[in-house]
Amino acid sequence: MLINVEELKEAIIKAYETGNYDFVDDPHFFDEINIPIIAKAVSSIEDWNIIKSFLTKLPIEKISLIITELDDSLVEKILKEIDIKNIVQMIAEMDEEEAAEVVEQLPDEVKEEIIQKLDPKEYSEIAEYLKYPENSAARLTTKSFLKIYPYYTVGETLEIIRRKAEIGDLPDFLNYIYIVNSDDKLVGVVSLKELVISKPYLQIKSIMTTKLVYCSALDDKEEVAKLLRDYDLLAIPVVDKNQKLIGIITHDDIIEVIFEEYSEDILKSGAVESFEEPYVQLTPFQLAFKRATWLVFLFLASSLTSNVISSFSETLEKYVQLSFFIPLLVGTGGNSGSQSSVTILRSLALNELSEKDMFYIIKKEFKVGLFLSFQIGIVAVIYVLTMGIFVLKIRWEIVPVVVISQMLIVVWATLIGSILPIIAKKLKIDPAVMSAPFIATFVDATGLIIYFTVAKLILHI
Repeated sequence: MLINVEELKEAIIKAYETGNYDFVDDPHFFDEINIPIIAKAVSSIEDWNIIKSFLTKLPIEKISLIITELDDSLVEKILKEIDIKNIVQMIAEMDEEEAAEVVEQLPDEVKEEIIQKLDPKEYSEIAEYLKYPENSAARLTTKSFLKIYPYYTVGETLEIIRRKAEIGDLPDFLNYIYIVNSDDKLVGVVSLKELVISKPYLQIKSIMTTKLVYCSALDDKEEVAKLLRDYDLLAIPVVDKNQKLIGIITHDDIIEVIFEEYSEDILKSGAVESFEEPYVQLTPFQLAFKRATWLVFLFLASSLTSNVISSFSETLEKYVQLSFFIPLLVGTGGNSGSQSSVTILRSLALNELSEKDMFYIIKKEFKVGLFLSFQIGIVAVIYVLTMGIFVLKIRWEIVPVVVISQMLIVVWATLIGSILPIIAKKLKIDPAVMSAPFIATFVDATGLIIYFTVAKLILHI
């Protein structure tokens, strides 16, 4: 039984209205492949009462599967509705890293009580995760993998795998087998393919790879994602400060990190404070709050434009027709600056560039700006000579002012759009903060200074 998000969402809403939840009794409804779909369907429902009604019809072991796929705010709501006994049972059903996330989100008034009811060994494993920062690699690790010693033979290792399969203890991830010494320090890795094709009598140390790609427990999750991508790995081992192997991070765990970062950058590029919750779970007030801070900042920043216009009021009084082209000039400048910043942000995200490349970027983007300015300049000449002269009835001496200003503004905006993200990275600020609205607002004010300065020089005001 395969399901899709929209159909399941409609089925859950209909079940709430009719009181008929028979579809959850299908033995294949909770197949592993369906769990993420069920979670997405639940997240896409706006009415909390519908979600709560659906979850009350599910056994606690199924809720424990679904809850790990939901966003934090929804998990917190759900945990408040589940009694302590069921929460303890649910945590027992989870892997350590998933259980750690749930424990961290428990209301303070019940957290201690639940911790006391957990098995001491189980809680010690959960506490091991919680001692690391939230965005660290250690919080993504799984212990469901196979580690062996270098003196094992290929035949012995294959027999271990068979025995684990017989008792249902086979690790979830078996593409790589990790080799540790007597101190549990990582010394090598061998792929399952290499293991299968090797002679049974060979020792693991003779076929393992010692050129290791690994990460530290305290490394940021985003850095881990880049390592997996750069080395084209399905998983990466994680070691503590003593080089002891504490777990591995698999590619499916890191996909979520990539999507979170992608989502955050999209919001920041639009000058919106990042959020993890689904859109339908946020109230209008919450959405407004996420946007208000940047909107107020941009409003105040835009006042610079008014100040610039005010300071050149004498110029405008003598040549009122100059005002006709202000939207055209600042609009094109803002767009070219935004194009440049997006291009640089992408290269920074892909590790193609770093803050050390600032002078290379300035040189290259200056050339790009020149090419763009000549192209835009040709269009500007045609526009001003047609629309400007024959429709807007402007004076001839304004033509070179508009064309030259537009060319200079495009070059300037291109440079600013490329430099600001690099400066942000140097200052340890997320480069995505230098978003299109911010660049456009900055270029508006500075572009007008260029425009009116050119006007004063050419028109001898």
